[in-house]
Amino acid sequence: MRFPTISSDALKLLGVESKLTPISMPSFSGINAMPTKSAPAMSEEKYKEAIIAQAKKDFETDKFGGHKNSSYRTLKKSFVSVASPDRKGSIAQMLRQLPFMQRGNVSYLEVKDARGNITSTYSPHNGWHAIGTREEHLRESEFNAIYTEAWRSFKAASQNNQSHISTSSGSIDVSV
Repeated sequence: MRFPTISSDALKLLGVESKLTPISMPSFSGINAMPTKSAPAMSEEKYKEAIIAQAKKDFETDKFGGHKNSSYRTLKKSFVSVASPDRKGSIAQMLRQLPFMQRGNVSYLEVKDARGNITSTYSPHNGWHAIGTREEHLRESEFNAIYTEAWRSFKAASQNNQSHISTSSGSIDVSV
């Protein structure tokens, strides 16, 4: 059954405003971009070395990770994206399959992977959002564990050095 198409002018005469919002691809580059599958930038061993080096740099500048730390976020994104689904390809395929005339009438979209898990959503009011997968969460936890362990070891070493310096200069250092 075919449904008649009503022009936007006819809808306006009936008091119905049709606000067509084009759906565009989300950004996949930059720190705030939607994560998508990427090839590893380095080996797992090099990633571990880079995470430890980042923790050392952050400790020396009295930081601990965080959303305001761009080098930390860039490294974490690179590390996690290895486990990300191909959101870029999935969204592009979904948009190709969506008839052009219906793109402005979409109120909500879900993009799913081959296993049926939601990987991203879209709404005209909120735009695109990535839904983290189990694999991404595990990879992020691995990053956090390496970073936190390294940062804490730098802190412990720093405290031991201060304690050692205090006792070697003749003063007594009492820790509670």
